[in-house]
Amino acid sequence: MKNFYVAALFFVGLNVAQAQVYDTGEYAQMTDVSNTGVAVGNVYNAYQVKWTEGEGSVNIGELTSGDFISGWTNVSSDGKYISGTMTNPANGLDEMGRFNVLTNTWTFLGGLNAVSSPTLSTAWGMSDDGSAVVGLGYVSVSVGHAIKWSQSTGIVDLGSTVTSRSSRANSINSDGTVVVGWQDNEYGDREGVYWKNGVQIALKDENNLPTGEAVVVTPDGNTIAGFTLDNPFVWNVTDGYTKITHPNPDYSGGASGITDDGKTVIGYFRPFGPALLGEGFIYTKETGRVNLNDYVASLGLDDMGMNFSLPLGISPNGKYIVGIGVANDEARGFVIKLPTALGTSAVNTTKVAVYPNPVQNILHLTKADKVSGVEIYNMVGQKILSADKVSKDGLDVSKLTKGAYLLKVKTETQSETIKLLKK
Repeated sequence: MKNFYVAALFFVGLNVAQAQVYDTGEYAQMTDVSNTGVAVGNVYNAYQVKWTEGEGSVNIGELTSGDFISGWTNVSSDGKYISGTMTNPANGLDEMGRFNVLTNTWTFLGGLNAVSSPTLSTAWGMSDDGSAVVGLGYVSVSVGHAIKWSQSTGIVDLGSTVTSRSSRANSINSDGTVVVGWQDNEYGDREGVYWKNGVQIALKDENNLPTGEAVVVTPDGNTIAGFTLDNPFVWNVTDGYTKITHPNPDYSGGASGITDDGKTVIGYFRPFGPALLGEGFIYTKETGRVNLNDYVASLGLDDMGMNFSLPLGISPNGKYIVGIGVANDEARGFVIKLPTALGTSAVNTTKVAVYPNPVQNILHLTKADKVSGVEIYNMVGQKILSADKVSKDGLDVSKLTKGAYLLKVKTETQSETIKLLKK
């Protein structure tokens, strides 16, 4: 068994030179990352932050309105522009803005002239080259409309198709012809929509019913991801609607990021309760859903004791993943630098998945009927628990002490090792 552990350490050493997990700090909400590894987000919902491997986290603007940051922070694919919501010193209002990394300055983009104190508008998405920003602008103190800004047009009101109800734009494709987001229906429920050349079009699921919120879109405008009720979804002009599922029916989730080629989607699933108790995932059509912690472990990377529960952004080329995780019972930001850019061949197809992870009492395994044996080792290579079979009721691990373990699962065709956290 010692030989197994030494080999695992050697594997880690080979990969760390090319890939790494970074902890970006307490309550850092990392929401987007560029192809060059510039990660962006906010800290404590109080100030916008830019992170790089060389500089670490840098404060690029603090709200002075006394409110919390609304919206999403995004970065262009080359890392030169950042969009977000920032207090405009000229009027004291929180406003959609664009930050120029080279000049270290914010440009404020305006709104629809109505104010929901102290907010004029909020930023939620940006085109890959930074030339257009989308979000929400208020038309009254309680109603907002999806808006789009570009240098040539200024603010454009994308409108609402339901009288006295709100809409919002979350993401925009490269040439600005496709914007995705949500529209409130007459009951105030958000339904997924996209605007093509300014015309709003409803997204439909496999039963021709409205989808939930549309979150991201690929540069060509052909693939959209988001969430409907309990499940993430991917919608494509060719394949239509695809629902991403979790083996635990008590888990619900959403999609939060997509690569430029539309092949890799990231997101999260979580049980009822706080979001950070859940788990992140990577999804491709070929591999299905793969637990993000399991994928990081398969690369031999040091996860720094973090549960990657809320991945919120992936670089257009699939080289970086960012989000919010939990380490030592604290919410912390993370950046995962991968050894190779994610593609369908790069994602490890885990034949057996485990949940929940972290686990407290009962550990469940998918395809339990195919499992011919499980062994749990502590991090010094000692076997702590073993079983020949796992029932549909799961494996009792309640006697394990809190910490990290290696779970070795055997089937008729393979043996795999999964990082397991006991809480």
